[in-house]
Amino acid sequence: MNIAAYTSKYYLPTFLSLYDSIKNDKTVKLFVLCYDEEVKKFLKKKIKTCSLITTKDIEFKNTEIKNKKYNNFNEMHGVYRLAYAEYLLKKIKKPIHLIDSDIFFFDKPNLLNELVRKIKASVAFAKHNYFFNKKIMENKYGIYNAGYIYFNYDQNSLNFLKKYRKLCFNFISWETKKHGKSNFADQTYLEKLIKINKNVKIINHS
Repeated sequence: MNIAAYTSKYYLPTFLSLYDSIKNDKTVKLFVLCYDEEVKKFLKKKIKTCSLITTKDIEFKNTEIKNKKYNNFNEMHGVYRLAYAEYLLKKIKKPIHLIDSDIFFFDKPNLLNELVRKIKASVAFAKHNYFFNKKIMENKYGIYNAGYIYFNYDQNSLNFLKKYRKLCFNFISWETKKHGKSNFADQTYLEKLIKINKNVKIINHS
């Protein structure tokens, strides 16, 4: 099971919580995109079992993302993490689980791997589990949660990523509308992509 996470020195404590929840699972191969040199040095020294990837690695064949002007780090992250997903898929040629570093596994991570294999997905993600003001929240932040996305290594997932990256590169924004539908971060685009791509599955909340 290939987990693709990411962190900076500012989010390191949350990443370490994620790491603590998966470190004893021998089926997990952990990849980490390091947003700064400090976090790279720390992980290289303290965690020997993860494979570290730098922003320079991603930028090597994606110079346009380096030259793009971003309003804040969150917009940059939304663009870079998808470039990272594509980079890693093509590098290892195996499925990956793209995971936000504030996620914590309360059970074996491989259960998630078994689930996406069972549904035979090229791409898979879950809905937000909004409880209050569901429609308002969906309009603001999207129906689906981009904090976890499974990408199989196949043509469908590569096509999905290509379109996803283009949308985020051209239109990513962290602003929301008071009324109507927002284009928030990299989440609301999933609603369009699920309609125009093949073999995209929704993971149900248990």
